[in-house]
Amino acid sequence: MCVVDFGMIVEINKVLKEKGIEYSIHSIGGCASCGLALKQEGKKCNVDVIIDIMNDHLKKYWLKVRSSHEEGIFIVESQFHQNK
Repeated sequence: MCVVDFGMIVEINKVLKEKGIEYSIHSIGGCASCGLALKQEGKKCNVDVIIDIMNDHLKKYWLKVRSSHEEGIFIVESQFHQNK
């Protein structure tokens, strides 16, 4: 199971803030999540930029996110299970 825990969410939100991106990430469901929701807090930003930032941060955990069919919702996946 690919899980982003509360600490990882705090870390990602800190990075977004440091980069001046006025969005925050929230878990879907509980304290540990295999899904994330994006919330706009201020000025608009390209979601692809946010995905790149999240993936850059999550790579140390061998995880990545991808957009789901629902806007602002991301699915967390293992980098071990990538299609080649």
